[in-house]
Amino acid sequence: MNHCDYCAQLAPPSGKVLDVGSGRGKFLCEMAERGFMVYGLEINSAYNMEAWESAQMRGLTVAVHQGKGERLPFPDAYFDFVNCAEVTEHVDDPRQVAREIFRVLKPSGKGYISFHNRFGWYDYHYHMYGINWLPRAWAECLLRLFGRQKEDGAAGRQRLVAMHYYTYTAAKSMLASVGFTVRDIREIKIRQRFGHSAFFVFLLYKVLLRPLYFNTFHFLLER
Repeated sequence: MNHCDYCAQLAPPSGKVLDVGSGRGKFLCEMAERGFMVYGLEINSAYNMEAWESAQMRGLTVAVHQGKGERLPFPDAYFDFVNCAEVTEHVDDPRQVAREIFRVLKPSGKGYISFHNRFGWYDYHYHMYGINWLPRAWAECLLRLFGRQKEDGAAGRQRLVAMHYYTYTAAKSMLASVGFTVRDIREIKIRQRFGHSAFFVFLLYKVLLRPLYFNTFHFLLER
């Protein structure tokens, strides 16, 4: 099951779906094809144009807005589902983004959000192993040494030292403090696959894989 299929089962048919950090519009178009009323919010104007053109070429109706996740240009309790995938590390204030997602979700609405693991083994922004196990000052030196350093720009924060990476506990606690009921999507999938025999899989996941291997955390949010 791909990401859009997973999200589609969490929203009511023909419901209103928001993609925070909609990029070039892949999620928007795929959800529109599934019959949802889709809205995108993206800070990069060039990406917004690409998203709109992609939707036009496929005969789809999407609403794309330029702006920041910290100030969503939508009324309270407006959406049935909000997607925020691979975005929180690039914004200025992840907590404020979470507050805004909570605000625009309808009561009992659901959302998906991801955070980058501060101690994940592989960093796909820089395509390097072990870089997140180092103090950020050391990591910056290595990136400069190998010519891999990026600069912040139109798509938000890109420098490793400037991006927001979290531990699992810190990310979950922050989301709960905003008001969400929070569940680890990987835990849900492990339970569905292994049922009552999942004890040792859970143990491996919680003790080793989640804190020190996976590069991202994926949360199911419920308002």
